[in-house]
Amino acid sequence: MRRQHGAALITAILVVALASAIAATLTWELFLDQRRALGRITVDHGLMYSLGAEAWASQVLRDDAEDNQVDHPREAWALQITPLPIEGGQIQGRIEDLNGRFNLNNLVDAGGATDAIAVEGFRRLLQSLELDVRLADRMADWIDRDLEPNFPDGAEDGEYLSRQPPFRAANRPVTSVSELLLVFPELGAEGYARLRPYVTALPRGTLININTALPEVLLSTSEQFGFTEAERIFLDQPEGGWETLEQLGDMIPEDARALLGTTSEWFRLSVRVDVGTQRFTMYSLLHRNPAGSVNSVIRTFADE
Repeated sequence: MRRQHGAALITAILVVALASAIAATLTWELFLDQRRALGRITVDHGLMYSLGAEAWASQVLRDDAEDNQVDHPREAWALQITPLPIEGGQIQGRIEDLNGRFNLNNLVDAGGATDAIAVEGFRRLLQSLELDVRLADRMADWIDRDLEPNFPDGAEDGEYLSRQPPFRAANRPVTSVSELLLVFPELGAEGYARLRPYVTALPRGTLININTALPEVLLSTSEQFGFTEAERIFLDQPEGGWETLEQLGDMIPEDARALLGTTSEWFRLSVRVDVGTQRFTMYSLLHRNPAGSVNSVIRTFADE
């Protein structure tokens, strides 16, 4: 009887221990399921808030097109959006003018061949930022359609097939400026961070908005452009921006005029939503056509 009582006691203890382990596991899994569900709901909320911000930005750009034909950094669209309260958190963002940057896809002409003048302009931009000018030929080769490396610093399939893992040259337009690091890893994180505010990846043929371009970008338009003149254009800009290139007279070299304008079509919206412990970030490439209509071309949920 004593032995039977002892066995029964041990059995009872094991049953209780097993039940406790099962209960603890179920409780933990229930907690994880709740956290996962909350995370998915938060992401959905973040997406909805971000799309709302995109709709607002599109309306701001449409209104701006109706008000005037000049785009400059003191307009409503260019103002930083201060953090606004939302349920459980806040939302903030900003709109950037991408026409004020050097378009990497302008390194090739309409036929897909390297544009030597644009390559020289990119070299001047790199030189002004104290970066390796070899990147200019490399980037042009990455985009152009031929398989012949540009002289003297170009690279085609032979360069990239020797890497680990091997890959081929894209021979197509750039869709993200982050491709710079793939083409020229020697640029490094520091060099990329220095160059990134001055370049963009847009459809070929875009003009540079003289009102929103930094002096280094203006230098890329002509070898006759001096930094003093470029800086004066940037610093002496009227309150309403430069309305025409003619206002600047001889400060703009003749060969640069075909590359410059005073309006913009391409903008980048950055939105950050903080809800509880979650953070949601969205980047949207917005195109405003000459009629004033605004469309979202690309949305990404990671930085360029």
